[in-house]
Amino acid sequence: MSFFKRKKKEKELNLELYSDQELEQLDTFISEHFGSADNVFHEIVSPDIHLDIGIIAPTSERNYYTLVTMGMGAHKMNIPPQLEGFFGYAELMIVLPPDWKIEDNSEEWYWPIRLLKGLARLPINCDTWLGFGHTIDNQGPFADTTNLSSSMLVSPFSVEEKGTFVDMDSKRVHFYQIIPLYNEEVNYKLEQDAESLLELMKDEYPFIINPNRKNYYKSENAYKS
Repeated sequence: MSFFKRKKKEKELNLELYSDQELEQLDTFISEHFGSADNVFHEIVSPDIHLDIGIIAPTSERNYYTLVTMGMGAHKMNIPPQLEGFFGYAELMIVLPPDWKIEDNSEEWYWPIRLLKGLARLPINCDTWLGFGHTIDNQGPFADTTNLSSSMLVSPFSVEEKGTFVDMDSKRVHFYQIIPLYNEEVNYKLEQDAESLLELMKDEYPFIINPNRKNYYKSENAYKS
């Protein structure tokens, strides 16, 4: 299906979509703060929002992949009244090592993309919202090759405060980075807070995904192949 036919079909389905101007603002923001998304995983079937994944390839300055959602922020989340006007819209990102097999659809390599897509639609499917410090339980490991089984949302590691959101004409869209966690780390965060867990995990900065990384609430690795 051509781009123009797809756009027409999406309008007929009454999907929640960015305007063309908002898409330009989003693309400019991502390019300026995270890098140019020269490759995009386009969503073929869109039931509610049109959710693409921008792929920002490793460079000499940023030796990692940055994957960022493009479309989640078209939906206004069900936020508490006191946050109205500030935190109603969001996009998500995740950071992968430079040797990650981005094009491999086996679960060992695909699960970060599945995680992005699932969390991006969680506010729609559960009529809720996502923001800094929120943790989401996957109800089991993300893949057979890891014991990471939950997620926490934090501010993007690679930008200053001004780079955590983009102001559009009618909305402010916040960006959050997904950090996969072990069960013990989630429990620690729930007992303490997100900042305490981030301090405990400071050796992981910039939080590039490592399926076999150290469990920061244990002295030994949580998973060994």
